[in-house]
Amino acid sequence: MTISDRPLKGIRVLDFTHAAAGPYATMMLADLGAEVIKIEKPGRGDGARHMGKPMLGPVESDYYVALNRNKRGVALDLRTEEGRAVALELAEKSDIVIQNFRPGVMERLGLGYEQIRERRPGIIYSSISAFGTTGPLSSRPANDIIMQAVSGLMGITGEVGGGPVRVGAPLSDYGTGLFSLIGILTALYARDQHPEGQHIEVAMLDSSIALMANYIPGVAGLGETIPRSGRTHAQIVPYQAFECSDGAYVMVGAFTNGFWKRLCIALDRPEWPADERFLTNADRLRHRNIIVPMIEEIFRGRAREEWLDILNEADVPASPVLELHEAIVSEQAQANQVIQDVGTPEQPVPTVRFPVRSTSWPLAESNTPPRIGQDSQEVLSRVLGKNTEEIAALLASGAVASSDGIPAMAASGAKP
Repeated sequence: MTISDRPLKGIRVLDFTHAAAGPYATMMLADLGAEVIKIEKPGRGDGARHMGKPMLGPVESDYYVALNRNKRGVALDLRTEEGRAVALELAEKSDIVIQNFRPGVMERLGLGYEQIRERRPGIIYSSISAFGTTGPLSSRPANDIIMQAVSGLMGITGEVGGGPVRVGAPLSDYGTGLFSLIGILTALYARDQHPEGQHIEVAMLDSSIALMANYIPGVAGLGETIPRSGRTHAQIVPYQAFECSDGAYVMVGAFTNGFWKRLCIALDRPEWPADERFLTNADRLRHRNIIVPMIEEIFRGRAREEWLDILNEADVPASPVLELHEAIVSEQAQANQVIQDVGTPEQPVPTVRFPVRSTSWPLAESNTPPRIGQDSQEVLSRVLGKNTEEIAALLASGAVASSDGIPAMAASGAKP
């Protein structure tokens, strides 16, 4: 089974996205079998090429490689009339257009929703922005760390009594990308009923706040504030990591009264569930400062592996707290085939496999992320039907750039 056999085979996506949120969404579309044509600026390309460390070449960083597999690369100078004309031609041949520039940029380029819709009725057009198209911050630049700060994500993250801490993963970026993907797939599903197409707008601010849905009723409706709770949880007790005698940590998620009772038996404290201070989660929250120290003291009496055996036998949700390099080589992660290689046999690059499985489309191999303009000539010929002379003229004008036929960089940091 190959990528072409996947469920979005025959769907073409024109991808004007850069950095993380948009490329994450379009990578998922490509994983599902869509033909994703990634448009980049000649020379520099997607800014993500320069984030992180060089991986496949001087402008193919680990960050870029992680988010751009299975795409075709076309380099267009959208500042030129010819480059914009090619972009419009590609839009006419596409089912989906997705972009994550600041509001107004694509309209000024003549590539906004209404402008493309005139040329391609029925287009599904997805716009990702930082703050949305209205409001005092709509024209401001932002990225994941800004969004984590302004949305409240950082505000609720950190040690008790400490300062705010950024979530280690780019949660605002990836959450926004996933919400955009949901909107696009919904629009595809509804296309028979809504052949006129749709404009889907997703703001990083909205997406980031949506990721904290469990806190919003209490904050907005009851006037609560959510304290930073470190490795604990603001709404559930006990639901945290406990240090063991060997200095390692066990994460315990006793999120129901049933699991609480099993945990008490595992801790050899069968009387706790009947204690009026600990009867319900609400009671345990009120008496957190009493029950948590008692549990911590018990956990410090045994090593992590011993506790994991005990908790597993008691059927209590529990796990070791692993570093990322440990997590991706764990027995379960390997059984799930979480990591897959892209690149070449000589220079494989491990990336995270598309996490959705189906009985209809088994796992497929992934293709290396494109170099800048890697497929420019092929796409202009195959998709737009341009002949050799027309392509040569576009290349000569600088409106199109190409690396078609140029071998991939053989090693990280190799000279172009």
